[in-house]
Amino acid sequence: MTSYELPVNLLIADDHQLITDGLSKILESEKTIGEIHTANNGREAVDKALINDIDCVIMDINMPVLNGLEATKLIKKEKPFIKIIVVSMLCDASIVNKMLKAGADAFINKDTGKSELLKAIEKVILGEKYISPEISNNLFTHLTDRNVNASEKEKHLTTREIEIIRYIADGLTNIEIAAKLFLSIVTVDTHRKNMLAKLHLKNTASLVKYAAEHKLL
Repeated sequence: MTSYELPVNLLIADDHQLITDGLSKILESEKTIGEIHTANNGREAVDKALINDIDCVIMDINMPVLNGLEATKLIKKEKPFIKIIVVSMLCDASIVNKMLKAGADAFINKDTGKSELLKAIEKVILGEKYISPEISNNLFTHLTDRNVNASEKEKHLTTREIEIIRYIADGLTNIEIAAKLFLSIVTVDTHRKNMLAKLHLKNTASLVKYAAEHKLL
């Protein structure tokens, strides 16, 4: 990032300490990044954004006390100049649209690398919007095919998600699934939440039932 001179003060909001600590460590060595604050829930994110000199918030969606959607609305209402980058595994088109309507300036997948995150920060600081190419493709598909019926929803599940569903159906815990797939427990839990949101299901039992009914097991 070399298109602007002043360092960017960040606020990282995520309810997983590993994520906030990890992103802080990754970004603290960047010359274009200034102070880095962290928050573990949406309410704390709003409070810290309002009392500190924050330029950009890296926002998760699923957080306790106050979720990322409501936190984004409140921050934008009080300080519309603060840029908000949503970093989430919840990339369903309807969720992306809700976050953008709430005032988010960028939306990237939690699986993204450091270079794309830095690119998103640069874009929003320069007044532009940014959405990961993968998410943009999902939005395009959603807009051009709104009549997909419920029986076809499983086509939107990734190979990894179907793999995790099968392990869940076998009774494995998040820890056991993470070990088998060489993933972090946080990533497995996020995939589970993403599938529930994507398929509009309420709990793990309904997810397993869905998988059985659609012959994914």
